[in-house]
Amino acid sequence: MKRVLAISCIVVLLASIIVMLVAAIFNVPYASQIFIGALAVNVLLPVLIWVILQTGEYLKRKGEKLREEENK
Repeated sequence: MKRVLAISCIVVLLASIIVMLVAAIFNVPYASQIFIGALAVNVLLPVLIWVILQTGEYLKRKGEKLREEENK
């Protein structure tokens, strides 16, 4: 699961970088907004994936702890 998320994150980040470069090179209308959006993706996507993974790990540990208490 982690590997799939990491690979998909890398693909999205590379696509975002390509979009930024194309917007910068080819004087696209709204280039500044495209650049800001792509930059936000480059910062927020890894953070969101990390938060999702950490939440999953926490809930998994909590679920295991609850199951152990039920079995006693």
